Amino acid sequence: MRAFLYYTAFGEEVVLPLPASRPGQEVSQLEISHTPLAFFEEGVPRLRLRVRPGERVRLAFHLRTYPLEGGSFGELEALPPEDWAPFLLERGHRLEMASGFLLTGRPHAWLLVDGRPLDPLLFRLARERPEALLPLGAPDPRTYLGGHEGQRLLLDLRPWPEEAFSWDRIALSDPLPLLRGVGFLGLGLTALGVGTGPWPYLPYLGLLALRQGRPWLGLWRRRPLAALEALLFHAFALSLTFRPSPELGLAYLGLFLYNRLRGGTSYP
Repeated sequence: MRAFLYYTAFGEEVVLPLPASRPGQEVSQLEISHTPLAFFEEGVPRLRLRVRPGERVRLAFHLRTYPLEGGSFGELEALPPEDWAPFLLERGHRLEMASGFLLTGRPHAWLLVDGRPLDPLLFRLARERPEALLPLGAPDPRTYLGGHEGQRLLLDLRPWPEEAFSWDRIALSDPLPLLRGVGFLGLGLTALGVGTGPWPYLPYLGLLALRQGRPWLGLWRRRPLAALEALLFHAFALSLTFRPSPELGLAYLGLFLYNRLRGGTSYP
Protein backbone atom coordinates (compact mmCIF):
# COMPACT_ATOMS: atom_id res chain seq x y z
CA MET A 1 0.00 0.00 0.00
CA ARG A 2 1.04 3.64 -0.39
CA ALA A 3 1.67 5.45 2.87
CA PHE A 4 2.26 9.12 3.62
CA LEU A 5 3.95 10.84 6.55
CA TYR A 6 3.37 14.54 7.29
CA TYR A 7 5.22 17.08 9.40
CA THR A 8 4.36 20.77 9.90
CA ALA A 9 7.51 22.76 10.54
CA PHE A 10 8.03 25.17 13.44
CA GLY A 11 11.62 26.17 12.71
CA GLU A 12 14.03 26.62 9.81
CA GLU A 13 15.79 23.24 10.03
CA VAL A 14 14.48 19.84 11.09
CA VAL A 15 15.92 16.35 11.31
CA LEU A 16 13.31 13.66 10.66
CA PRO A 17 13.60 9.86 10.84
CA LEU A 18 13.03 7.93 7.63
CA PRO A 19 11.04 4.68 7.51
CA ALA A 20 13.23 1.71 6.62
CA SER A 21 12.83 -2.00 6.02
CA ARG A 22 13.25 -4.08 9.17
CA PRO A 23 11.50 -7.13 10.70
CA GLY A 24 7.75 -6.60 10.41
CA GLN A 25 7.87 -3.98 7.67
CA GLU A 26 9.14 -3.50 4.12
CA VAL A 27 9.64 0.07 2.88
CA SER A 28 10.48 1.17 -0.67
CA GLN A 29 9.98 3.94 -3.25
CA LEU A 30 10.47 6.91 -0.91
CA GLU A 31 9.58 10.35 -2.29
CA ILE A 32 10.13 13.50 -0.19
CA SER A 33 8.51 16.85 -0.91
CA HIS A 34 11.68 18.83 -0.04
CA THR A 35 15.29 18.51 -1.13
CA PRO A 36 17.31 17.29 1.89
CA LEU A 37 20.37 19.15 3.12
CA ALA A 38 22.00 16.03 4.54
CA PHE A 39 21.40 12.35 5.13
CA PHE A 40 22.44 10.46 8.27
CA GLU A 41 22.42 6.74 8.99
CA GLU A 42 23.36 5.76 12.52
CA GLY A 43 20.98 2.95 13.38
CA VAL A 44 18.04 4.92 12.01
CA PRO A 45 18.23 6.82 8.69
CA ARG A 46 17.44 10.54 9.01
CA LEU A 47 17.13 13.60 6.81
CA ARG A 48 18.02 17.19 7.60
CA LEU A 49 15.70 19.64 5.85
CA ARG A 50 15.45 23.41 5.57
CA VAL A 51 11.84 24.57 5.81
CA ARG A 52 9.82 27.68 6.57
CA PRO A 53 7.69 27.86 9.73
CA GLY A 54 4.25 26.48 8.99
CA GLU A 55 5.41 24.65 5.88
CA ARG A 56 4.31 21.03 5.53
CA VAL A 57 6.75 18.24 4.70
CA ARG A 58 5.32 15.16 2.98
CA LEU A 59 6.99 11.78 2.58
CA ALA A 60 5.36 9.17 0.32
CA PHE A 61 6.49 5.54 0.25
CA HIS A 62 5.34 1.99 -0.38
CA LEU A 63 4.73 -0.01 2.81
CA ARG A 64 4.11 -3.69 3.44
CA THR A 65 3.73 -4.87 7.03
CA TYR A 66 3.45 -8.38 8.43
CA PRO A 67 3.09 -9.88 11.93
CA LEU A 68 6.00 -11.12 14.00
CA GLU A 69 5.42 -14.25 16.05
CA GLY A 70 5.44 -13.63 19.79
CA GLY A 71 5.91 -15.85 22.83
CA SER A 72 9.66 -15.25 23.25
CA PHE A 73 9.33 -13.78 26.75
CA GLY A 74 6.80 -16.10 28.38
CA GLU A 75 8.34 -15.52 31.81
CA LEU A 76 6.92 -11.97 31.73
CA GLU A 77 3.27 -13.11 31.73
CA ALA A 78 3.25 -13.43 35.52
CA LEU A 79 4.68 -9.90 36.02
CA PRO A 80 2.86 -6.55 35.81
CA PRO A 81 3.83 -4.89 32.49
CA GLU A 82 5.33 -1.90 34.32
CA ASP A 83 7.91 -4.27 35.88
CA TRP A 84 9.07 -5.77 32.59
CA ALA A 85 11.82 -3.28 31.79
CA PRO A 86 13.56 -3.46 35.21
CA PHE A 87 13.25 -7.27 35.18
CA LEU A 88 14.89 -7.53 31.75
CA LEU A 89 17.62 -4.99 32.51
CA GLU A 90 18.59 -6.93 35.64
CA ARG A 91 19.12 -10.00 33.47
CA GLY A 92 21.41 -8.18 31.05
CA HIS A 93 19.07 -7.71 28.09
CA ARG A 94 19.56 -4.76 25.72
CA LEU A 95 16.49 -2.50 25.73
CA GLU A 96 15.63 0.21 23.20
CA MET A 97 12.59 2.45 22.93
CA ALA A 98 10.86 2.16 19.55
CA SER A 99 8.37 4.74 18.32
CA GLY A 100 6.20 5.14 15.26
CA PHE A 101 2.55 4.68 14.33
CA LEU A 102 -0.11 2.02 14.49
CA LEU A 103 -1.72 1.72 11.07
CA THR A 104 -4.96 2.98 12.63
CA GLY A 105 -3.15 6.36 12.60
CA ARG A 106 -2.29 6.60 16.28
CA PRO A 107 1.28 7.37 17.45
CA HIS A 108 2.65 4.52 19.51
CA ALA A 109 5.77 3.52 21.44
CA TRP A 110 7.01 0.11 22.54
CA LEU A 111 10.22 -1.69 23.54
CA LEU A 112 12.79 -3.65 21.58
CA VAL A 113 14.50 -6.31 23.69
CA ASP A 114 17.62 -7.65 21.99
CA GLY A 115 15.97 -6.52 18.76
CA ARG A 116 12.60 -8.21 19.40
CA PRO A 117 9.43 -6.15 20.01
CA LEU A 118 7.79 -6.11 23.42
CA ASP A 119 4.61 -4.06 23.89
CA PRO A 120 3.49 -3.71 27.54
CA LEU A 121 0.61 -1.33 26.76
CA LEU A 122 -1.09 -3.45 24.10
CA PHE A 123 -0.37 -6.67 26.04
CA ARG A 124 -2.38 -5.30 28.95
CA LEU A 125 -5.13 -4.03 26.66
CA ALA A 126 -5.35 -7.35 24.81
CA ARG A 127 -5.94 -9.03 28.18
CA GLU A 128 -8.40 -6.54 29.62
CA ARG A 129 -10.31 -5.27 26.56
CA PRO A 130 -9.45 -7.23 23.41
CA GLU A 131 -12.39 -5.60 21.61
CA ALA A 132 -10.43 -2.33 21.59
CA LEU A 133 -7.86 -4.07 19.38
CA LEU A 134 -10.35 -5.31 16.80
CA PRO A 135 -8.98 -2.82 14.18
CA LEU A 136 -5.57 -4.46 14.74
CA GLY A 137 -6.96 -7.99 14.43
CA ALA A 138 -7.79 -8.56 18.14
CA PRO A 139 -4.50 -10.42 18.70
CA ASP A 140 -3.80 -12.81 21.55
CA PRO A 141 -1.91 -11.06 24.39
CA ARG A 142 1.07 -13.40 23.92
CA THR A 143 1.55 -11.87 20.47
CA TYR A 144 3.14 -8.89 22.22
CA LEU A 145 5.73 -10.98 24.08
CA GLY A 146 8.47 -10.73 21.47
CA GLY A 147 6.25 -10.04 18.46
CA HIS A 148 3.46 -7.81 17.21
CA GLU A 149 0.28 -7.87 15.13
CA GLY A 150 1.80 -6.55 11.89
CA GLN A 151 -0.21 -3.31 11.92
CA ARG A 152 2.49 -0.77 12.81
CA LEU A 153 5.34 1.27 11.37
CA LEU A 154 8.57 1.64 13.35
CA LEU A 155 10.25 4.98 12.67
CA ASP A 156 12.69 5.75 15.48
CA LEU A 157 14.74 3.78 17.98
CA ARG A 158 16.47 6.32 20.19
CA PRO A 159 16.58 10.09 20.67
CA TRP A 160 18.72 11.97 18.15
CA PRO A 161 21.66 13.72 19.87
CA GLU A 162 20.28 17.08 18.77
CA GLU A 163 16.69 18.30 19.13
CA ALA A 164 14.38 15.40 18.29
CA PHE A 165 11.61 15.76 15.72
CA SER A 166 9.03 13.28 14.61
CA TRP A 167 6.29 13.06 12.03
CA ASP A 168 2.87 14.47 12.97
CA ARG A 169 0.66 11.87 11.34
CA ILE A 170 0.44 8.96 8.93
CA ALA A 171 -2.10 8.42 6.14
CA LEU A 172 -2.64 5.29 4.07
CA SER A 173 -4.10 4.70 0.61
CA ASP A 174 -6.90 2.70 2.22
CA PRO A 175 -10.49 2.76 0.88
CA LEU A 176 -12.02 1.96 4.28
CA PRO A 177 -12.11 5.56 5.66
CA LEU A 178 -13.74 6.82 2.45
CA LEU A 179 -16.33 4.04 2.49
CA ARG A 180 -16.97 4.71 6.18
CA GLY A 181 -17.57 8.38 5.42
CA VAL A 182 -19.98 7.55 2.60
CA GLY A 183 -21.80 5.06 4.81
CA PHE A 184 -22.28 7.49 7.68
CA LEU A 185 -23.26 10.25 5.26
CA GLY A 186 -26.01 7.93 4.05
CA LEU A 187 -27.14 7.43 7.65
CA GLY A 188 -27.19 11.19 8.17
CA LEU A 189 -29.27 11.74 5.03
CA THR A 190 -31.68 9.04 6.17
CA ALA A 191 -32.06 10.81 9.52
CA LEU A 192 -32.94 14.00 7.61
CA GLY A 193 -35.63 12.18 5.68
CA VAL A 194 -33.71 11.60 2.45
CA GLY A 195 -34.23 7.94 1.62
CA THR A 196 -30.94 6.45 0.42
CA GLY A 197 -31.62 2.84 1.28
CA PRO A 198 -28.83 0.58 2.57
CA TRP A 199 -26.61 1.07 -0.50
CA PRO A 200 -24.23 3.75 0.85
CA TYR A 201 -23.59 1.66 3.99
CA LEU A 202 -23.22 -1.78 2.40
CA PRO A 203 -19.78 -1.29 0.73
CA TYR A 204 -18.31 -0.14 4.05
CA LEU A 205 -19.92 -3.02 5.91
CA GLY A 206 -18.72 -5.53 3.30
CA LEU A 207 -15.08 -4.39 3.42
CA LEU A 208 -15.19 -4.27 7.22
CA ALA A 209 -16.52 -7.85 7.35
CA LEU A 210 -13.81 -8.98 4.94
CA ARG A 211 -11.05 -7.48 7.09
CA GLN A 212 -12.39 -8.03 10.59
CA GLY A 213 -14.55 -11.13 10.16
CA ARG A 214 -11.94 -13.62 11.35
CA PRO A 215 -10.71 -11.42 14.22
CA TRP A 216 -14.36 -10.90 15.23
CA LEU A 217 -14.87 -14.67 15.48
CA GLY A 218 -11.78 -14.92 17.67
CA LEU A 219 -13.11 -12.09 19.82
CA TRP A 220 -16.47 -13.88 20.09
CA ARG A 221 -14.75 -16.92 21.58
CA ARG A 222 -12.82 -14.84 24.10
CA ARG A 223 -15.24 -12.01 24.92
CA PRO A 224 -18.73 -12.65 23.46
CA LEU A 225 -20.39 -9.54 24.92
CA ALA A 226 -17.77 -7.29 23.37
CA ALA A 227 -18.17 -8.99 19.99
CA LEU A 228 -21.95 -8.70 20.27
CA GLU A 229 -21.65 -4.94 20.82
CA ALA A 230 -20.00 -4.44 17.43
CA LEU A 231 -22.59 -6.67 15.75
CA LEU A 232 -25.52 -4.78 17.32
CA PHE A 233 -24.08 -1.43 16.25
CA HIS A 234 -23.92 -2.36 12.59
CA ALA A 235 -27.28 -4.15 12.71
CA PHE A 236 -28.91 -1.02 14.15
CA ALA A 237 -27.16 1.27 11.65
CA LEU A 238 -28.27 -0.91 8.76
CA SER A 239 -31.84 -1.05 10.06
CA LEU A 240 -32.01 2.75 9.99
CA THR A 241 -31.67 2.72 6.21
CA PHE A 242 -34.82 0.71 5.51
CA ARG A 243 -36.77 -0.23 8.67
CA PRO A 244 -35.67 1.49 11.91
CA SER A 245 -35.58 -0.85 14.90
CA PRO A 246 -35.57 0.95 18.27
CA GLU A 247 -35.11 -2.41 19.98
CA LEU A 248 -31.73 -2.90 18.31
CA GLY A 249 -30.72 0.63 19.26
CA LEU A 250 -31.68 0.15 22.89
CA ALA A 251 -29.94 -3.23 23.04
CA TYR A 252 -26.77 -1.69 21.60
CA LEU A 253 -26.91 1.27 23.99
CA GLY A 254 -27.41 -0.99 27.00
CA LEU A 255 -24.55 -3.28 26.04
CA PHE A 256 -22.32 -0.30 25.21
CA LEU A 257 -22.87 1.18 28.67
CA TYR A 258 -22.39 -2.17 30.38
CA ASN A 259 -19.10 -2.83 28.62
CA ARG A 260 -17.83 0.68 29.41
CA LEU A 261 -18.81 0.47 33.06
CA ARG A 262 -16.58 -2.59 33.34
CA GLY A 263 -13.69 -0.20 32.71
CA GLY A 264 -11.13 0.01 29.94
CA THR A 265 -10.04 2.35 27.21
CA SER A 266 -10.82 2.96 23.58
CA TYR A 267 -7.15 2.67 22.52
CA PRO A 268 -6.19 2.48 19.67
